Amino acid sequence: MKVLSGPILRRVEATTACIWLIINGTFDKEQLSTNTSVQLQPISNTATTEYIKLTGQLHAILITLQAPQAGWPEGDYVHYDLLYQGDSLIQKQYFNGPLPTYPGHTLPCFRYFSKHQKILNASCRKPHGTKQDALAAFDKRVENRNKLDSLPDIAFFTGDQIYADDVDPQIAKYIFEQSQMLFNNEALAPAVDNNTSHWKPSLDELGWQNRQRLLNKQEGFYSQSADHHLLGFREYMLMYMLAWGGLCHDLAPPSNERPRRLNDIWKSYDKALSFVKQSWRVRRLLAHVPSYMMFDDHEVTDDWNLTKKITEQLSHHSHLGQQVVTHALAAFTICQAWGNSPTQHQTLINDLLPTLIGSLNNYDAPLYQNVFMQLNQHNFTTLIPSNPPALLIDTRTQRTFKNEKGLFPLLVDDPALATIKAQLATLDNNTKQLLVISPAPVFGFSELEQKQLGVVKTFRHGGSTFMDGECWISDEQQLAKLCEALMSLSHLQQCYILSGDVHYGFCRVKKIPHPANSHTVNFWQLTSSSISNKPTGAIETTLKILHSGTVLGLSINPFHKRNTQYLKPKKWQGKFLSGNLNLGFLMLDDANGHKYTMDVLKQKGQWKNWQYDLNAPDLLQ
Repeated sequence: MKVLSGPILRRVEATTACIWLIINGTFDKEQLSTNTSVQLQPISNTATTEYIKLTGQLHAILITLQAPQAGWPEGDYVHYDLLYQGDSLIQKQYFNGPLPTYPGHTLPCFRYFSKHQKILNASCRKPHGTKQDALAAFDKRVENRNKLDSLPDIAFFTGDQIYADDVDPQIAKYIFEQSQMLFNNEALAPAVDNNTSHWKPSLDELGWQNRQRLLNKQEGFYSQSADHHLLGFREYMLMYMLAWGGLCHDLAPPSNERPRRLNDIWKSYDKALSFVKQSWRVRRLLAHVPSYMMFDDHEVTDDWNLTKKITEQLSHHSHLGQQVVTHALAAFTICQAWGNSPTQHQTLINDLLPTLIGSLNNYDAPLYQNVFMQLNQHNFTTLIPSNPPALLIDTRTQRTFKNEKGLFPLLVDDPALATIKAQLATLDNNTKQLLVISPAPVFGFSELEQKQLGVVKTFRHGGSTFMDGECWISDEQQLAKLCEALMSLSHLQQCYILSGDVHYGFCRVKKIPHPANSHTVNFWQLTSSSISNKPTGAIETTLKILHSGTVLGLSINPFHKRNTQYLKPKKWQGKFLSGNLNLGFLMLDDANGHKYTMDVLKQKGQWKNWQYDLNAPDLLQ
């Protein structure tokens, strides 16, 4: 038996803690048991286990640890062990690479907090985005300090946990080879019209290269990097397993003989190799910090549901686009959504997805139509019982388009807003603080967003796919409805919006009068992006120009406004947007004090701390 992914610590409450993992080997649910202990003293061995069979001997498992009657002891390190037939799985023979434990500890552990004071947010983790990985670097910092109390209390990952469309060639080759070893073959949807020359009936026959020949715009694929796009359910699952550190820690080099400095293939490989070599650190980090996750586009395909036209193309019955989206959403449900809220998604795990997985070797168009519709109609928005409570917003399957504005999505439609109101209505009416997880910033970098929307208006569909014109301000009315829904909490004072997506980090505030009371609600837009995918091209150039203008005081700088809403970090050095790799940390204390920091990772592995004081915000003037 091997633990090929995880253990990942997911939903943690006062009396339960969920552990997610994937194992390969003979598995009997009744033979799996657990132990939890504090300071080597056992406190509980009670747990419930749910699982879904992926293929053969491969199973995804969600274990819910039960606390003793008094609940988890607050702030103490609770070590957890997973046993099969009485033998601990936290041993080297069951793992590829190092064990997910820190020095001085023989088991992974977690801490329960009734009030979360150190909250991590991060996004965008592409294997060949850069040679560095901010999550792996953070894990190394925790190890060097030898203090587990430097770990955050809770983590929110705000999109693009994997990249399905832009895949490094050597990673694509590895995933293809592993998929043949671990999974059965998968049948492909039939070819469309004149696209039969490149079509093959199954993944095994298609191979891992030149997939852009199948993934044309007629099918709804607009990615500029689709040569090795993931297609099969098995490939999406393996990409999650690789990204989270359990699958491999090395990659075979390219067969290309050209010198590295002259070949983009080698440059991409060097970055991807560095990513997988460090991935065991991310596995260890995720084993210790409760984490909650929401998808963005790259978990499926770049430009997923970007416009009304693309949404319709990716929904066509019996087409490859619909099949790929179905596979991606199935993998997301198992790897991300299930751990966010097990009961909310249990019907999908127990009933819907096993039917799909059991039929992958023979393409069944009506089955795919049914599964596709159910997954897209299933609202993945989730209210997390953290403190402050956290609302994870599904802005992909719950979006819609006005008839006259098919290029500008409403990121949540009116029924989804009604669901948000209903979920918030379950909270204590005296709730004053709320965390909102929106993959795209709600209050974004307006100056750049307006330029993006201008390109879309001018160049229509081509401009939209080029500039990704999907921001909340594309429809001010729907944005106002979202804020109104959030302010259905009558005593809300601080709303912290955690976002990613844009490949730079910043902090912004928007003050809105509460419609039912006389007080003002502070909407703090806290954006951390990215973990390992720095901005390039036009966005990188724009950021540099804008910061240069700020430093030099150029009158053309768009941020020199009387009523600016952007926050300057302490020790102001002319920059308030970070295009470097970064992790965001929201710090809350018992006296309602709060601050936000971006831990910025420099090229030589050094960290620079950007601090934004939210009690006395220093606004850009």
